[in-house]
Amino acid sequence: MQYSSHMPVREGKVTCSNCHNPHGSITEKLIREASVNDNCYKCHAEKRGPMLWEHAPVRENCLNCHNPHGSNYENLLKVARPRICHECHSFAHGTGGFGNPTTAYVLGKACGNCHSNIHGSNHPAGMFFLR
Repeated sequence: MQYSSHMPVREGKVTCSNCHNPHGSITEKLIREASVNDNCYKCHAEKRGPMLWEHAPVRENCLNCHNPHGSNYENLLKVARPRICHECHSFAHGTGGFGNPTTAYVLGKACGNCHSNIHGSNHPAGMFFLR
């Protein structure tokens, strides 16, 4: 909980029992809801579908990309962008590709500069998760 990106436990806005049931649960890790995603959707309802264009890892499990107990990366990501994207996506934009550190696609927020609706979208151009 001491990471730079963390749940607001230190600030007193959230306690462990908001997500976990200390007296037992039928779910793994004693989470309160039926699934990890349902647990996350209690506070992050805007990420819940159904959406016309859904990012498959989001639908599967929030923990594919996020570490709920804290991270040194923004938004509780497991690894920094663009590396988190490259774990599944290896295609390249433009001439330099992702491996070339001088291309605009690996600077700043990387993929998130254009693909900002990464959790899903109902927009007509949503299959590319654009802003």
